[in-house]
Amino acid sequence: MVRAGRLLVADVRRRDGLALLEVMVALVILGLVVVGYLQVFGASIRLAENTRTWSQAVTYAEGGMELAKLDLEAAMRRGRERLEGGFQRWALARPAGEGLELVTVTVALPEGGQFTLNRLIESP
Repeated sequence: MVRAGRLLVADVRRRDGLALLEVMVALVILGLVVVGYLQVFGASIRLAENTRTWSQAVTYAEGGMELAKLDLEAAMRRGRERLEGGFQRWALARPAGEGLELVTVTVALPEGGQFTLNRLIESP
């Protein structure tokens, strides 16, 4: 403060721009936000890939079930089939009552895990 006569006048300086510290803090905050968005984006890509894999497994299982409904004995003779994309499929049948068979089609996924589809069909 500067004394001008009996009045005290504040020494006011005009600030133009931002201080280096303010810029650094803003960049750190921006960096944290960007890292958060990248993690969410990466997780959504992995989720989409898992969804695609499971959808393919369901498609293979439904195809195997349709083959079993057309000719159960031929589907059973196929045994374990190797399918495109590293999948494997096999079918099993067992009696489930008078005139019925419980058909189970299982698809093994390339990364592990499996999808199983069960249906009752009329015995041949």
